[in-house]
Order: sequence, then structure tokens, then C-alpha cells
Amino acid sequence: MENGGSSEGAEWWLYVLLFRNSGLLDSQGIFAALGQWPLYVALLIAAVTAVLASWLMPGGCAWAGRHRRSGHVPIPGPKGWPIIGSLMDMSIGLAHRKLEYLARLHGATKLMAFSLGSTPAVITSDPEVARELLNSPHFANRPLKQSAQQLLFGRAIGFAPNGDYWRLLRRISSTHLFSPRRIAAHEPGRQADALRMLVDIQKECECNGVVRVRAHLQRAALNNIMGSVFGRRFDMSCTSTCEEVKELREMVDEGFQLLGAFNWADHLPWLRPLDPLRIHARCARLVPRVRAFVRNIIEEHRRAERNSETGDQSDFVDVLLSLHGEDKLDEEDMIAVLWVRTIRIFTLSSMYLCILL
Repeated sequence: MENGGSSEGAEWWLYVLLFRNSGLLDSQGIFAALGQWPLYVALLIAAVTAVLASWLMPGGCAWAGRHRRSGHVPIPGPKGWPIIGSLMDMSIGLAHRKLEYLARLHGATKLMAFSLGSTPAVITSDPEVARELLNSPHFANRPLKQSAQQLLFGRAIGFAPNGDYWRLLRRISSTHLFSPRRIAAHEPGRQADALRMLVDIQKECECNGVVRVRAHLQRAALNNIMGSVFGRRFDMSCTSTCEEVKELREMVDEGFQLLGAFNWADHLPWLRPLDPLRIHARCARLVPRVRAFVRNIIEEHRRAERNSETGDQSDFVDVLLSLHGEDKLDEEDMIAVLWVRTIRIFTLSSMYLCILL
């Protein structure tokens, strides 16, 4: 009891010293602090009122003020929760079914507005409205996730902002990558990749009785893009002992996971410094590996001096190195374009698999 009493007394003396040093025990300090309370209460009430006012808008908190600026009838949609909007609705169950249910619930027959944190979003299933949205200049720039921005997608044609740089990438792609002659010239490589995939599927079926199609489809797609873009094909099987192949597969798998991961910080910017899902940290570790890998391939092409003549069968690295004048890209942009194309093909192969299933 004595020890407890002495410790309590010591704590009281500590509090006295702290408050005395802060000036709050003085009569003037107490009245000054009390005089500030109305201001703090007023600020708190104003903040709560602003949050509730934005939350009561059709579509939720991210649409606060947007309907008034547009001068048109507000787009119907769910309010969601304060601050986070409809993020919880999208994280539970199947998103497309949840959105269809919300559209019926709010009578949004053609267009529905909803909030993903601070991100305003619209959705439609009407073909005419979808065509109008896709042709509108207001939707020319696609929003970038935090992971996509860090993984260099902001410098590739799929996500680059509308402007001179995007038009340059489009011209290069349509002229040198997607032209009918170039596609036809790489047909033998695609047939060889498809044949090898079928052989591997047959072997797995004979050994195990079942086949996991996803792995075969991804390996074939990745090997094909490596041949047409980098001019090199690898043994992409899981049993490959090549360190370069292992590193490539690790980087592509990691990039694919980071792009597909749901990140709360994309829609709640105040969470970005905290990085709760470690998305920022993982991207920061992956990007230097990507730059080193792609830069080595570019240097190999430069040493080989194959970029002096670019025929239809030349790979995309040779094409980029052969560009001159205003069409020439710097090395950082080349790395971004080549890396993003590899990831996009890997992603599309998974999407095609979902469609087939």
C-alpha cells in the first residue's frame, strides 16, 4: 500500500510539473484554454456538417459539388458510407452483381453514380450511353492505380495521358507493331508456341489425368511476346533451371499480382503514407529489377547492331532503336513501353482463359 501510495503521489507531482511548465495551471492559461473551446467545437461541427452534406448527395461523398457545377439533374446512385462511399459494397461478393442490384434499387436505368472513397465513378449497361462516354473527351484519360503508376504504366499507350506523347506511341504501335505485314511475318513463331503448348498439355494429361490450362496459356503468351518484342524465346516451363527465366517469371508474376490487388489507398489518399497493404513497398522493390532486366536486353541489341536494318521479322526493340527524329524515345520510355507490353499480354492471357471457361 505504501509503495502504491508513493507511486501515485509521484504521478501527481509529474502531472503538476507538466501542466505547470505548459502554463495551464496559471489562471490566465486556464481561461485562455477555456476561451478556445467554442472555436474548436465550431470547427468540429463544421467538419461533421461538411461530411454529412457530401454524403447526402446522390452518388455519395465523392460527388459533392459536382452535380451543382454541371447544372443538370443529379445522376442517381447509392450514397454508401461517409468518407469511404461504396468501397465496402465492392469488397463483398461479386462486384458486377452488386452494381446491378444497386442500379435496380435506385432506379438508375441508364447511368448510375457511386463513390469509391474520394473517387467519383459512373457505370452504365446501356450501349448508347457507353458509346457517348467512350467518345467524350472528358473520359480520354484513364485513372491510374498507385501500383500502375509506380510500375511505369503512366508512360505506356494504355494509360498515358491524352496528348502528343500518347499520339506518338499510337503512331509507333500502328506502324511498326500492329501492321498486317509484321503480324503475318511473326506467324511462324506463334504457331510454334501454340504447338509446344499443345504438346505440354498432352504430356500433363497423360501424367496426371487433369490439366491446369492457366499455366500453359500464360507460358505460351509470355514466350510469344518475348519473341516478338525482345527477339528472344525462353524455356518458360516450371522445370526450367535458367536463372534469367526464373527472374522473368518472378517479375511478371509479382507485377501481375500488384496490378490486380485491391488497394484502399487508391481511393483514400490519406492512407498512402501508411501503405497498409505494402503495395508501395513491393513496387519500389520490383521496378529497379525491371529496369535492369529490360536495359540489359536493350544493350544486347545495341551491341549486336541489328537495329541498322529493320524488316518485318525484326523485334520491337530493334524498331524502337531504329527510330530517329521526333519519333525517337528515350531509354526510360522504351523500358516502360517494353515492360508494360509484357505485363499486358500476361494479363490478357488470363482474361482469355476466363472467357474460355
